[in-house]
Amino acid sequence: MRIGTVAKYIITTVLVILFLAPFLWMLSLSLKGLDEFYLYPPRLWPASIQWSNYAEVLKQLPLLRYLANSLVVATSITALQLLFASAAAFAFAVLSFRGKGMMFSLFLSSMMIPGTVILIPLFLITHQLGMLDTYAGLIIPFLFSGYGVFMLRQFFLSLPRDFYEAARMDGCGFFGVYAKIYLPLSVPALATLGTLAFISFYNSLLWPLVAVNSDELKTIPVGVAGLVGQYDYITPHLVMAGAAIMVIPAVLIFIFFQRYLVNGFVMSGIKG
Repeated sequence: MRIGTVAKYIITTVLVILFLAPFLWMLSLSLKGLDEFYLYPPRLWPASIQWSNYAEVLKQLPLLRYLANSLVVATSITALQLLFASAAAFAFAVLSFRGKGMMFSLFLSSMMIPGTVILIPLFLITHQLGMLDTYAGLIIPFLFSGYGVFMLRQFFLSLPRDFYEAARMDGCGFFGVYAKIYLPLSVPALATLGTLAFISFYNSLLWPLVAVNSDELKTIPVGVAGLVGQYDYITPHLVMAGAAIMVIPAVLIFIFFQRYLVNGFVMSGIKG
């Protein structure tokens, strides 16, 4: 085996350990008792595994309800973003219309605005529309993604123009070309964008914290954050147990779609 191949395996192994270490440490802390949590020097794995921490955190908080809320919000935003972003990307990549370049530049400029800058205007608009403390208020403000339009446009530009022209010559309309040709060919790019969007909005804390007051609509990041300082006594082991429950869907989504991620990024940047 060549030295270069050995070096690649070593580097890959080190990177895997570095990326997995925080998750393994979180799992270890979630299984410790409060007395062992502050033990110094810390133990890598608890001497006595406390599975009751998970039962306790589920008893203190309606964590499964919060988890369901997060899944509903993240899945809805992801599905609608894929629909709107792919339609806009198809228009910018394939169709010809006046002002296309300027409109695309405006889409790109939205990527340069930090989310915290528009937080107050977004809150005021949502309040005026009566959507605070509703699923609509959690979902509708994030249906459009400048990054998603850019990424899918780059992918559509990499497809041969002959597909579009041949379909149009056969009498297929714009929507038919989009739905029957471009969408089926863009599954890797859609899977990449969908994975990134789902993980991002599933883990979102700031907007759900601002837009939701009722306990029934809280998402799981808000619920887990609520464990900190909720009681007179400190419960960091329960916070770790809640965090361990919270990351399970995001990790599963990433594992299932990871093979699409690299291919999607590469293919979306082939042609500018």
